Amino acid sequence: MMKLAIIGYGPGGVAAAVTAKTFARDTEVTIITEEESNAHRRPGISLAIRTPETEVLDIDDWSLDSLKKKGINVMTGTRVIDCDMSSKTLITKKKDGTSLNINFDKLIIATGGVPIVPPVDGADLEGVLTIKNIFDARMIGNRLDSINSIVVIGAGFSGLEMAEQFHRLGKQVHIVIRSRILRTLLEEELSNEVLKRIPSSINVHIGSSITSINGNGHVESVTIQDKEIPVDAVICMTGVRPNIVIAEKMGLKLGPYGGILVNHKMETSNPDVYAVGDCAEITDSITGKTFLMPVASMAARGGRQAAVLAIGLNKVYDDLAIRYQYDRIFSTDIISIGLSSTLANDFEIETSIHYFEDPAEFAKIALIADKDGRLVGGQVVAARMGARIGYQIYSGIKRGVKVSEEPLLKPRYTQLHELLESTLGPIRSLED
Repeated sequence: MMKLAIIGYGPGGVAAAVTAKTFARDTEVTIITEEESNAHRRPGISLAIRTPETEVLDIDDWSLDSLKKKGINVMTGTRVIDCDMSSKTLITKKKDGTSLNINFDKLIIATGGVPIVPPVDGADLEGVLTIKNIFDARMIGNRLDSINSIVVIGAGFSGLEMAEQFHRLGKQVHIVIRSRILRTLLEEELSNEVLKRIPSSINVHIGSSITSINGNGHVESVTIQDKEIPVDAVICMTGVRPNIVIAEKMGLKLGPYGGILVNHKMETSNPDVYAVGDCAEITDSITGKTFLMPVASMAARGGRQAAVLAIGLNKVYDDLAIRYQYDRIFSTDIISIGLSSTLANDFEIETSIHYFEDPAEFAKIALIADKDGRLVGGQVVAARMGARIGYQIYSGIKRGVKVSEEPLLKPRYTQLHELLESTLGPIRSLED
């Protein structure tokens, strides 16, 4: 019986386990994780701040009971402390100090990332917060009475989510944005559109950075551009760095950005080991360049790919490098797919940007094309129905269409107008 070990209970690890069991039921699948509660939805984890005890974020199909019924063994409260590749053995330690060795034939590393704390004076004070998992969010939720004002550092999806939740809780919120909102994922015009939709009662410090966090043992204020602002807490939402502790012990090759280097099949430098998710540095199949992309949907797709290869199948999926990020924040759908012009520039890909609007949905859209006019990315900022537009962009990228081929459907009100005219004849305005 083939033994597959998976380190990590996030989207990449669980997707790999379920995929392996689906296509090869006789495979012995073991997940090793330090977590002890059910898998949860990564987008929207900030909801646990408002309702710390809620189970609404649990993913039923990925729960511990559900995985057990599928024949997947999940070792909770367990940390992998070393690996002997010569015997293909993981050395683990449980919270009670007991240890156990796990043998494997194939290994998938899905260890995720470690939150980045900006290197500023006072970053070690109590009240400087990060969120790695739902436990951290619940811990913050359970101490809300002591937080009346908070600074959110970072304007990615997670940072905006946190700002929205604290704002809904009636807290005074400051957002510190070094350059602009979602800088690498949205074009400047769409970044500015998101900025307009942030409530005016939230203090946005754009083009700024925190120079120090001040307090005597606990956060009391922050200094932003020489201005001191009293606050009770600081939450750092400035991204993650790959968790590569076990990979380094195994001697796996790392990429220039510090992640475990993998190819488009999620294969590492060791033929029996795969890596997926936030810890992996992916090689783009078109440019041959590597990049980090800590996105849950990409982690899950990577886990699926790693699993089918680990159990001996030859299937190679073609959508692993197409990023799709969606969130609804401040009553606005925000979507980024594929390459932005900023990411394309990092890959040295020449691009052009094409802007569109859908007034009926209060939507602004950007399509990113390569030098041949082929669609390589797109973004949507909309009051509603953003996912519908986003899917059209995603489908267009997969099909390799050109912007000149009009990959977006016409707005619904335009379609209705054309339908009525084709049925009833020309519709004249009252002025005619």
